[in-house]
Amino acid sequence: MEAGLIVLLVIVVICIRVALHFVDKSRIESAGRAKGWKNVTVSWAPFAPGFFFEKGERHYLVTFVDEQGNRRERYCKTGLLTGVFWRDESA
Repeated sequence: MEAGLIVLLVIVVICIRVALHFVDKSRIESAGRAKGWKNVTVSWAPFAPGFFFEKGERHYLVTFVDEQGNRRERYCKTGLLTGVFWRDESA
């Protein structure tokens, strides 16, 4: 009985994490389009540089085409109750 409860708990945690990924991805894509970016793609970056030891936030690598037509990449972080924070380009 206890093993079944543990397995169920693990499945629930994994489902919540997957759902949060899709919510984050949508939020980041919207923020990128608001900046005028095109072809915004978002991929999870658990060890993104510059954001170490941040609790409760997830990190992503965003690839996009800017207003001048250049393909670029930027890191960002987001959380359930926070907005999207972009890593400084000079960092």
